[in-house]
Amino acid sequence: MSLIIKEILLILAAYLVGSFSFARLFTRFYSKVNIYKAGNFTADAGNVYRNVSKAIGILCWFIDFLRVYLILFLTQYFFLKNNPVLLMLVGLAAVFGHYFPVVHRFWGGHSILPYIALLAYFAPVPTLLVATISGIIIIAYKQIRFSKYLMVIMVPVVSYFYNPLKNVKVEVKYLLLASVVMGVVNFLISKRHSSEIIDD
Repeated sequence: MSLIIKEILLILAAYLVGSFSFARLFTRFYSKVNIYKAGNFTADAGNVYRNVSKAIGILCWFIDFLRVYLILFLTQYFFLKNNPVLLMLVGLAAVFGHYFPVVHRFWGGHSILPYIALLAYFAPVPTLLVATISGIIIIAYKQIRFSKYLMVIMVPVVSYFYNPLKNVKVEVKYLLLASVVMGVVNFLISKRHSSEIIDD
């Protein structure tokens, strides 16, 4: 099998793993509720939190984060030790699987946590700093959507200044490119779910 085919298979596998809906699985198991008929009609941790169970919703958020982080960790450990750019593509594929799952007609969740997991893997300290600021803004001002865009935009900026310490695992320009892509994706998802009162 050629190298390029293996790389494509890694990206495809990450997308498919990202597409699996734990929100749908847990709500079926916990309450027999069809999550696509509850709240904002999405298989999303926020929808589970608001309309099924707060505990199950928090669990779904945790798994959304952990899944992408583990995909990156295991892929790097076993397959891509020295290819951070391809590793980022694998991570983005997992994130896109969460947002646009082929198994659910491309209608997925819209939590930013899968993308935060990607940022945390490649730039842990900048992500922690920006996440702390975003959390304060959410608690103090209830500006959830603004905080989401802050996470998307500011992590590459902070990484630029933090990168000389060699703790950012990929060139900042690739983080910036990923942030542009995710900014567009989050804008489209916000429009798609514009009927919601509270963002995830």
